[in-house]
Amino acid sequence: MSKRGPRTLSQLRGVKISKISKPSVDEKCSDDELFDDIDTDISVVECNIQTILAALPAIFPRIVSQPMLYFFNQNRTQIDRDISELRSKNKIRLFTLRSPSPSFIMLSATYFGILRTELPKHNLSPSKIIDVLSAHPNQTYFSTVDLRGNFSLSVDSVNSLVDAGVLAYYSANSSYEWTVPGAGVVADSLNKGCEEILKRIKMRASKEILESELIDLKLKCKNVGIKFVLYELIGRQSVSVQKTGMGNLIKVNVRN
Repeated sequence: MSKRGPRTLSQLRGVKISKISKPSVDEKCSDDELFDDIDTDISVVECNIQTILAALPAIFPRIVSQPMLYFFNQNRTQIDRDISELRSKNKIRLFTLRSPSPSFIMLSATYFGILRTELPKHNLSPSKIIDVLSAHPNQTYFSTVDLRGNFSLSVDSVNSLVDAGVLAYYSANSSYEWTVPGAGVVADSLNKGCEEILKRIKMRASKEILESELIDLKLKCKNVGIKFVLYELIGRQSVSVQKTGMGNLIKVNVRN
């Protein structure tokens, strides 16, 4: 198998977004697919997650948003169905990061790796907590009773995990969410990056910009990567991409 790694956004966006064909969840990555140097026994969604993460600097938690996955497939219902299936199979974990719904995704293997690193810092056994989370793959929120009973956490342990960003408390429903330390920075940077890029493009009379020009601009969102933010913008249908003789042209959609 070759090792050329993930294709760039330009290579992936060789056609208009409306013409991207719908991959099946049962398809596998191959030498001619998006990613060449990963386990071939994974779903297209998992493959696409890793492709997106290639655009995110390594200093950030390896998390993506659900809209980003719509970049690869216009059939959102199918993507949502695939995500639900992978979640039920414990292949991915979903997080709210204080958004209205669980719309941020991390591969389960990655998240459990984080827990194996973080939990011992609080004198907690990772295996117990990972086993409980694995038994409830579709559950986002856990009550105080759940934490004390199923997870065997003391009040001090819960408070310690909240302070460390491993647990998040929601006063609105008096519940807790197992979350990703530092992931809030990614979510915040992503939202601000989308606003920043849209503002820059809208300042142009044509309401469009070449991808190469956009990447060369001095933007604050470069901290998470311009291409990472573009996945989000395209997934949200805020912009579209068209191939031209000068490269990919990014256009603000009319409704924006």
